[in-house]
Amino acid sequence: MPEIGIYAHRGASGHALENTWHAFELAHQIQVGIELDVQMTRDGIAIVYHDDQLRRLTGLRADIQDMRYESLKLLTIRKKFRRFGRHSIPLAYEVIDWAKKKGIPLNIELKSSVAKHPDGPGIVSALLEGGGDIHLSSFDVELLAKMKHLQPHIETAWILKRAEQWSELENYQWLDYFHFHKRFHKPKWLEPIAKMDKPVRLYGVSGNERFLHALHPSVKGIITDYPARIKSLRKTIETELQH
Repeated sequence: MPEIGIYAHRGASGHALENTWHAFELAHQIQVGIELDVQMTRDGIAIVYHDDQLRRLTGLRADIQDMRYESLKLLTIRKKFRRFGRHSIPLAYEVIDWAKKKGIPLNIELKSSVAKHPDGPGIVSALLEGGGDIHLSSFDVELLAKMKHLQPHIETAWILKRAEQWSELENYQWLDYFHFHKRFHKPKWLEPIAKMDKPVRLYGVSGNERFLHALHPSVKGIITDYPARIKSLRKTIETELQH
Protein backbone atom coordinates (compact mmCIF):
# COMPACT_ATOMS: atom_id res chain seq x y z
CA MET A 1 0.00 0.00 0.00
CA PRO A 2 1.44 3.42 -0.96
CA GLU A 3 2.63 5.53 1.92
CA ILE A 4 0.43 8.52 2.75
CA GLY A 5 1.69 11.51 4.72
CA ILE A 6 -0.64 12.34 7.62
CA TYR A 7 -0.73 15.92 8.90
CA ALA A 8 -2.48 17.04 12.07
CA HIS A 9 -4.63 20.03 11.08
CA ARG A 10 -3.61 23.02 13.21
CA GLY A 11 -2.03 20.36 15.39
CA ALA A 12 -4.24 17.61 16.80
CA SER A 13 -7.12 20.09 16.85
CA GLY A 14 -9.80 17.46 17.39
CA HIS A 15 -8.38 16.96 20.89
CA ALA A 16 -6.70 20.29 21.74
CA LEU A 17 -7.10 23.98 20.97
CA GLU A 18 -5.98 24.64 17.40
CA ASN A 19 -2.52 26.05 16.66
CA THR A 20 -1.30 25.79 20.25
CA TRP A 21 1.71 24.07 21.76
CA HIS A 22 -0.64 21.52 23.31
CA ALA A 23 -2.05 20.61 19.89
CA PHE A 24 1.44 20.38 18.37
CA GLU A 25 2.81 18.23 21.18
CA LEU A 26 -0.14 15.84 20.86
CA ALA A 27 0.56 15.52 17.14
CA HIS A 28 4.19 14.74 17.92
CA GLN A 29 3.10 12.00 20.34
CA ILE A 30 0.98 10.47 17.58
CA GLN A 31 4.04 10.66 15.31
CA VAL A 32 2.49 12.53 12.41
CA GLY A 33 3.24 15.73 10.54
CA ILE A 34 1.74 19.07 11.54
CA GLU A 35 -0.24 21.58 9.49
CA LEU A 36 -0.16 25.10 10.93
CA ASP A 37 -1.04 28.65 9.89
CA VAL A 38 1.35 31.59 9.78
CA GLN A 39 0.19 35.20 10.04
CA MET A 40 2.27 38.39 10.07
CA THR A 41 1.86 41.18 12.61
CA ARG A 42 2.09 44.85 11.76
CA ASP A 43 5.68 44.96 13.03
CA GLY A 44 6.77 41.92 11.04
CA ILE A 45 6.59 39.11 13.59
CA ALA A 46 5.42 35.74 12.26
CA ILE A 47 2.90 34.07 14.57
CA VAL A 48 0.88 30.85 14.43
CA TYR A 49 -2.82 31.67 14.14
CA HIS A 50 -5.51 30.75 11.62
CA ASP A 51 -7.97 33.62 11.36
CA ASP A 52 -7.15 37.05 9.95
CA GLN A 53 -9.19 38.48 12.81
CA LEU A 54 -8.75 37.80 16.51
CA ARG A 55 -12.36 37.77 17.66
CA ARG A 56 -13.20 34.03 17.45
CA LEU A 57 -10.54 32.89 19.93
CA THR A 58 -9.73 36.05 21.89
CA GLY A 59 -12.94 38.10 21.83
CA LEU A 60 -10.97 41.10 20.54
CA ARG A 61 -12.32 42.84 17.44
CA ALA A 62 -9.05 43.44 15.61
CA ASP A 63 -7.11 42.28 12.56
CA ILE A 64 -3.75 40.63 13.12
CA GLN A 65 -2.15 42.71 10.37
CA ASP A 66 -2.98 45.85 12.37
CA MET A 67 -1.59 44.55 15.68
CA ARG A 68 1.92 44.74 17.06
CA TYR A 69 3.35 41.62 18.64
CA GLU A 70 3.81 43.32 22.01
CA SER A 71 0.01 43.55 22.23
CA LEU A 72 -0.68 40.10 20.81
CA LYS A 73 1.56 38.26 23.24
CA LEU A 74 -0.57 39.48 26.15
CA LEU A 75 -3.69 37.79 24.75
CA THR A 76 -4.99 34.38 25.74
CA ILE A 77 -6.89 32.23 23.28
CA ARG A 78 -9.67 29.79 24.10
CA LYS A 79 -12.90 28.27 22.80
CA LYS A 80 -16.04 29.15 24.72
CA PHE A 81 -17.76 25.79 24.55
CA ARG A 82 -14.81 23.39 24.65
CA ARG A 83 -12.66 22.66 27.67
CA PHE A 84 -9.32 23.18 26.02
CA GLY A 85 -8.06 25.71 28.56
CA ARG A 86 -6.36 29.03 27.91
CA HIS A 87 -3.27 29.37 25.75
CA SER A 88 -1.00 32.01 24.26
CA ILE A 89 -0.36 32.55 20.54
CA PRO A 90 2.86 30.75 19.51
CA LEU A 91 5.71 32.42 17.65
CA ALA A 92 6.27 30.79 14.28
CA TYR A 93 10.05 30.58 14.60
CA GLU A 94 9.79 28.72 17.90
CA VAL A 95 7.42 26.11 16.48
CA ILE A 96 9.45 25.70 13.28
CA ASP A 97 12.73 25.30 15.19
CA TRP A 98 11.12 22.78 17.54
CA ALA A 99 9.75 20.76 14.61
CA LYS A 100 13.12 20.77 12.85
CA LYS A 101 14.85 19.43 15.98
CA LYS A 102 12.19 16.73 16.43
CA GLY A 103 12.18 15.79 12.74
CA ILE A 104 8.47 16.59 12.39
CA PRO A 105 7.19 17.24 8.84
CA LEU A 106 5.51 20.65 8.58
CA ASN A 107 2.83 21.96 6.25
CA ILE A 108 2.95 25.73 6.74
CA GLU A 109 -0.09 27.53 5.36
CA LEU A 110 0.70 31.17 4.64
CA LYS A 111 -2.23 33.47 5.36
CA SER A 112 -3.16 36.77 3.73
CA SER A 113 -1.31 38.97 6.24
CA VAL A 114 1.99 37.48 5.00
CA ALA A 115 1.22 38.64 1.46
CA LYS A 116 0.03 42.06 2.61
CA HIS A 117 3.11 42.83 4.70
CA PRO A 118 5.84 44.36 2.48
CA ASP A 119 8.51 42.16 4.10
CA GLY A 120 6.26 39.14 4.73
CA PRO A 121 7.71 36.70 2.17
CA GLY A 122 11.28 37.60 3.13
CA ILE A 123 10.57 37.13 6.84
CA VAL A 124 9.05 33.70 6.21
CA SER A 125 11.95 32.78 3.94
CA ALA A 126 14.40 33.48 6.76
CA LEU A 127 12.44 31.15 9.05
CA LEU A 128 12.92 28.31 6.59
CA GLU A 129 16.72 28.45 6.56
CA GLY A 130 18.44 25.37 7.90
CA GLY A 131 16.41 22.70 6.17
CA GLY A 132 13.76 20.52 7.70
CA ASP A 133 10.88 18.59 6.15
CA ILE A 134 8.77 21.65 5.32
CA HIS A 135 6.38 22.61 2.57
CA LEU A 136 4.37 25.79 2.08
CA SER A 137 0.72 26.01 1.12
CA SER A 138 -1.59 28.93 0.43
CA PHE A 139 -4.81 29.97 -1.30
CA ASP A 140 -2.71 32.80 -2.80
CA VAL A 141 -0.75 31.39 -5.74
CA GLU A 142 1.08 34.69 -6.28
CA LEU A 143 2.42 34.49 -2.73
CA LEU A 144 3.62 30.95 -3.44
CA ALA A 145 5.41 32.23 -6.56
CA LYS A 146 7.24 34.82 -4.45
CA MET A 147 8.24 32.13 -1.96
CA LYS A 148 9.46 29.87 -4.78
CA HIS A 149 11.63 32.72 -6.05
CA LEU A 150 13.13 33.24 -2.58
CA GLN A 151 13.41 29.52 -1.78
CA PRO A 152 13.63 27.59 -5.08
CA HIS A 153 14.01 24.24 -3.35
CA ILE A 154 11.03 24.62 -1.00
CA GLU A 155 7.96 22.59 -1.89
CA THR A 156 4.86 24.68 -2.65
CA ALA A 157 1.21 23.65 -2.69
CA TRP A 158 -1.71 25.68 -4.02
CA ILE A 159 -4.93 25.21 -2.05
CA LEU A 160 -7.75 24.98 -4.58
CA LYS A 161 -11.25 25.92 -3.47
CA ARG A 162 -13.28 26.73 -6.60
CA ALA A 163 -14.14 24.46 -9.50
CA GLU A 164 -13.13 27.06 -12.08
CA GLN A 165 -9.54 26.99 -10.81
CA TRP A 166 -9.08 23.59 -12.44
CA SER A 167 -9.11 25.27 -15.87
CA GLU A 168 -6.01 27.26 -14.84
CA LEU A 169 -3.86 24.37 -13.60
CA GLU A 170 -1.70 24.05 -16.71
CA ASN A 171 -0.37 27.55 -16.02
CA TYR A 172 1.13 26.35 -12.75
CA GLN A 173 3.43 23.48 -13.64
CA TRP A 174 6.03 24.99 -11.29
CA LEU A 175 3.91 24.07 -8.26
CA ASP A 176 4.83 20.86 -6.48
CA TYR A 177 1.48 19.85 -4.96
CA PHE A 178 -2.20 20.70 -4.99
CA HIS A 179 -4.30 20.72 -1.82
CA PHE A 180 -8.08 20.65 -1.75
CA HIS A 181 -11.10 19.63 0.32
CA LYS A 182 -12.13 15.98 0.44
CA ARG A 183 -15.32 16.73 -1.54
CA PHE A 184 -13.11 16.97 -4.64
CA HIS A 185 -11.93 13.36 -4.25
CA LYS A 186 -13.64 12.40 -7.50
CA PRO A 187 -12.19 11.40 -10.88
CA LYS A 188 -13.50 14.60 -12.46
CA TRP A 189 -11.16 16.67 -10.29
CA LEU A 190 -8.32 14.22 -9.73
CA GLU A 191 -7.65 13.06 -13.29
CA PRO A 192 -6.54 16.49 -14.64
CA ILE A 193 -3.98 16.67 -11.83
CA ALA A 194 -2.87 13.09 -12.44
CA LYS A 195 -2.22 14.02 -16.10
CA MET A 196 0.09 16.79 -14.85
CA ASP A 197 1.87 14.14 -12.75
CA LYS A 198 1.30 16.24 -9.62
CA PRO A 199 0.47 14.83 -6.18
CA VAL A 200 -2.45 15.86 -3.97
CA ARG A 201 -3.14 16.31 -0.28
CA LEU A 202 -6.73 16.30 0.97
CA TYR A 203 -8.02 18.30 3.92
CA GLY A 204 -11.25 18.12 5.91
CA VAL A 205 -10.82 14.37 6.35
CA SER A 206 -12.37 12.96 9.54
CA GLY A 207 -11.53 9.26 9.16
CA ASN A 208 -15.10 8.12 8.45
CA GLU A 209 -14.98 8.58 4.68
CA ARG A 210 -15.52 5.54 2.44
CA PHE A 211 -12.99 6.76 -0.11
CA LEU A 212 -10.18 6.21 2.42
CA HIS A 213 -10.39 2.52 1.54
CA ALA A 214 -9.75 3.31 -2.14
CA LEU A 215 -7.73 6.51 -2.38
CA HIS A 216 -6.89 7.84 -5.82
CA PRO A 217 -3.21 7.16 -6.63
CA SER A 218 -2.51 10.91 -6.84
CA VAL A 219 -3.39 11.38 -3.16
CA LYS A 220 -0.13 11.42 -1.21
CA GLY A 221 -1.23 13.21 1.95
CA ILE A 222 -4.15 13.74 4.33
CA ILE A 223 -4.71 16.76 6.58
CA THR A 224 -7.00 15.94 9.49
CA ASP A 225 -8.16 17.04 12.95
CA TYR A 226 -7.98 13.37 13.98
CA PRO A 227 -4.56 12.04 12.96
CA ALA A 228 -4.61 9.05 15.34
CA ARG A 229 -7.88 7.87 13.78
CA ILE A 230 -6.47 8.15 10.25
CA LYS A 231 -3.24 6.43 11.25
CA SER A 232 -5.15 3.56 12.83
CA LEU A 233 -7.41 3.20 9.80
CA ARG A 234 -4.43 3.09 7.44
CA LYS A 235 -2.92 0.27 9.50
CA THR A 236 -6.22 -1.63 9.42
CA ILE A 237 -6.48 -1.28 5.64
CA GLU A 238 -2.87 -2.40 5.22
CA THR A 239 -3.54 -5.50 7.34
CA GLU A 240 -6.67 -6.32 5.32
CA LEU A 241 -4.72 -6.08 2.07
CA GLN A 242 -2.14 -8.54 3.36
CA HIS A 243 -4.77 -11.24 3.92
